[in-house]
Amino acid sequence: MDLKPKLGLDNLTFGMSKKEVYEVLGMPDRKRISDDDDDQQLLEYNDQKLRLTIYKNEDNRLGYLQTSNPKLEFNGHAIINSKIDFVKDKIFGDIISDWEIEDYDFFATHSNDDYWITLNVEFGIVINIEIGVPFNDDNDYDWPN
Repeated sequence: MDLKPKLGLDNLTFGMSKKEVYEVLGMPDRKRISDDDDDQQLLEYNDQKLRLTIYKNEDNRLGYLQTSNPKLEFNGHAIINSKIDFVKDKIFGDIISDWEIEDYDFFATHSNDDYWITLNVEFGIVINIEIGVPFNDDNDYDWPN
């Protein structure tokens, strides 16, 4: 399972239609409308440990994903269950140098807005990653071509 910053994951590309997502992954194990935003449909795939967000107000396109799949890799390195410093320095160090860190009671997030990526961390270990289609200079979605 290869992460493609700004693009998506494996053969899932930001901007795909919901129909195209279904053609790649099949029907989700669970789907629902977001409690926070009626324009977001959430699709959950249990075996892949993957959650996708379809933006209804953007022509039902894939715009965001979350995964805790231990097979997730970038540049040949596993991300999930790896130490946060290793992930930031060795895995993403060539493309991201500036991380915004937010500490909560028992977890932390490390995020970068240019790549619209968030690493969720517990006990110093990455347990989940969130990645979305980034924004352009006009604050519109920068959909991949």
